[in-house]
Amino acid sequence: MPPITRRTLGARATSSLLWLGASALPGVSAAAEAQVPAPATIRGVARIRGKTIPYRAVASEIVLPTATGAPGATVFSAAYLAEGAAAARRPVTFLFNGGPGGATIALREGLAPRLTVNAATPDGFAFADNPHSLLDVSDLVFVDPPGVGYSRFLTEGAEREFWGVEEDARAVAAFIREWLRANGRAASPKFLVGESYAGIRVGFVAELLAAEPRPTRMAGVVLVSPSTATRGRPPLAGPADPAVRALPSQAAAAWYHGRGAYRERPVEAVASEAHRFASGPYAAALAKGAALPDTEAEQIAAQVARYTGFPAATVREAGLKIPVDRFVRELLSDTGERIGGSDARAKAPRSITDTKKPPYDDPSTSPYTLKYDLTKAVEGLFRGEFGYRPASGYVRLSYPANERWNHSVARGPVSMPLLFKDLMAQDPALRVTLMLGYYDLTIPYAGPLEEYLAAGLPKGRFTQSVYPAGHAVFSDDATRRQATDDLRAFYRAALG
Repeated sequence: MPPITRRTLGARATSSLLWLGASALPGVSAAAEAQVPAPATIRGVARIRGKTIPYRAVASEIVLPTATGAPGATVFSAAYLAEGAAAARRPVTFLFNGGPGGATIALREGLAPRLTVNAATPDGFAFADNPHSLLDVSDLVFVDPPGVGYSRFLTEGAEREFWGVEEDARAVAAFIREWLRANGRAASPKFLVGESYAGIRVGFVAELLAAEPRPTRMAGVVLVSPSTATRGRPPLAGPADPAVRALPSQAAAAWYHGRGAYRERPVEAVASEAHRFASGPYAAALAKGAALPDTEAEQIAAQVARYTGFPAATVREAGLKIPVDRFVRELLSDTGERIGGSDARAKAPRSITDTKKPPYDDPSTSPYTLKYDLTKAVEGLFRGEFGYRPASGYVRLSYPANERWNHSVARGPVSMPLLFKDLMAQDPALRVTLMLGYYDLTIPYAGPLEEYLAAGLPKGRFTQSVYPAGHAVFSDDATRRQATDDLRAFYRAALG
């Protein structure tokens, strides 16, 4: 990919930004540069874990060229940078949500020094300080890949060069490379955080950056409820039947809603027991298929019923497994409600959810969990607080990106745990941590947990945690303190 360029900064921006220089890099025309809004900067003070941290926050876009050098797309980012820190020693973290086609909102709301809260305002929201932000240990750069957020395409048909596993990784790696260069941060310790599909994104990005003639190495990678393989790759551990890995999360969901036989036990114990059952007797029974004796089938159905709250007869009729899409719709069928997929604790009347297009038929998405319009809040943050003037509206989820994504990989399907194992073998300093939620039915936690444990990543440099949270671990108010403190411990270990 040709070099990236950035817009020449106006006098208002250059006084407070770290972007270096004012001339465009070769590869993109001045006309394309002029299409990029001027960066916007605000300053604030974060108070986190007894520390007072003055910072500046920068909203900006840069231009990525196509393979021919034509202006291809802009990449929008919101960077939160501690004032007065020594650049060479100050860590910098690049954060991504998934989709593919999703903007990086959930991680910013959980980890940036400012978040959105319900408020008695005309729009129903206000911005407040986040006492659990990760800014006390690292600068934070929240990135929206091409086609989402304020990131736009500048050439007709350019989507084909950015919407795909490898295409996306090349673009993101190029963005990181240029951000580090332009901000004088090549010597800084570097971290990646990837949630959901971004568990694939950050793996490929780390691999690309490490393979350069002058490698850009990561100190650590944080995987939040991650996808674990590109399409076509069979699982490393256990059977391929998704019912086995879904059962522990289904048991947690049933427990939360007062269903199933184990309501008096802690959710951690219920999920752990369900996990042992699922990976042992349950997986073995499903593997037998039609050869499973009736008596054993009855026993398995009864146990699945105890965990899920579905009648044993229903479980037996369903072939001993309740698919997630059926589970979320029928767990609370007696009340006419559907539970959430991203967070199984959420619920809403099916008379409402059945009228919505996915993913907004999920009660754990923002129309149900917030009292305000999330898109309007994001626009309010960047247009109002930052004073940023984007050329288009904010795209939280791009259906076209999700539908047209090129999932093929030139070398064939890839296991991300094995990819990280290779990276950790090449770099004895690299650390990886896995952060999961019990109530996640989108990527049930047992899947990533088993895959990463089966890969045999180096002991002492790989850690994992499961929280009483959903898919977006840091979106959970009750879990955020513990989860961010665990991240602080991870950073301390990675930085030595």
